Amino acid sequence: MIAHMLYNAVLVLMLLLVGTESFAPTSISLRSPENQSRNLHQLSMTSIQDSSKIPSRRDFIINSGNALLLSSMSVIIGSPPAAFAEGVSVGSSPEKPVAILGGGGKTGKEVAAALAKEGMYGIAMSRTGKPPVLPGYTKDFVQLYPEPVDVCDGDTLVKAMQTIHASAIVYCASASSKGGNAFQVDDVGVANAAAAAKALGVRFVLVSALGVDRPESKGFQMTNSLGGNYDKIMDAKRQGEEKTRSILAKSKNYMIVRPGPLLGVKSKVGAAAIELNQGDIIGGGISRDELAGVVVGALLCEKKGATVEVYRAKTRQKIQPEFDNASGNEFAADTYVGLFGNVKSD
Repeated sequence: MIAHMLYNAVLVLMLLLVGTESFAPTSISLRSPENQSRNLHQLSMTSIQDSSKIPSRRDFIINSGNALLLSSMSVIIGSPPAAFAEGVSVGSSPEKPVAILGGGGKTGKEVAAALAKEGMYGIAMSRTGKPPVLPGYTKDFVQLYPEPVDVCDGDTLVKAMQTIHASAIVYCASASSKGGNAFQVDDVGVANAAAAAKALGVRFVLVSALGVDRPESKGFQMTNSLGGNYDKIMDAKRQGEEKTRSILAKSKNYMIVRPGPLLGVKSKVGAAAIELNQGDIIGGGISRDELAGVVVGALLCEKKGATVEVYRAKTRQKIQPEFDNASGNEFAADTYVGLFGNVKSD
């Protein structure tokens, strides 16, 4: 009852001061359940997009009303998305987005889609600043940072994170033929991002690679010998992981996700097909959408300071011939968050 009265009081105030014609369509659309999140996001983005302008009296009133609506919306429109059911604030509003570094890449786009499916907000950041092609529903939750973001420039990276008030940082960037080399992106860039997460006091999720602790394995050696900008990429990824653990040693507010070979066929059953492991003993293939689901699970789970290998259970195999077929650290669940239930910290 109180929530309903607050909702109506805000609408009446805005209608009286702004005019019914200018606000009525929005108020009606907010009452439509399928459009509530979308319209709230569009309303809240108004002040961000026009931040360079001095707001008029009308804009000020509208934005003030939006703030009141947003602050009470969890009560007014019912239960929050499942991702926030236990009070998790990561990506809970456009003012608390998840920063996606490497947001223009294939994995970054899937992370954006996975966030949107959970009703979470994000900001895609890339070295070019060019907008990635995203599905319509994803655009309602994930925006593009309008300027290039160079992970090799630590000061610029921190400023970008502070500008958007990042609630978490996901690192999907990696060496590329058109971007930086392995040591620039997978080593130095990772360290800069971890330092930015430390400065903001937010969670850092690093997408690394299966087998980085197994330099004697064929997979490590083949990947490490790709040449060009990819030369020694496994060495660089291992150093990036080590720096992450060192920089965030006190807070332990990080999760390192090691996917195996990326598969082209998308998931049909989601988390139920996935297995997590620890110890860099067992691995397998995984699709990018499944990997993105695991990344979101890593953002929202209660565990801290852990490193996991992730793959489809049906593709499970040992990394080196002398290893056993099971590590004893296999974890399965029906949800991506649940996969992390029994994970051990580093």
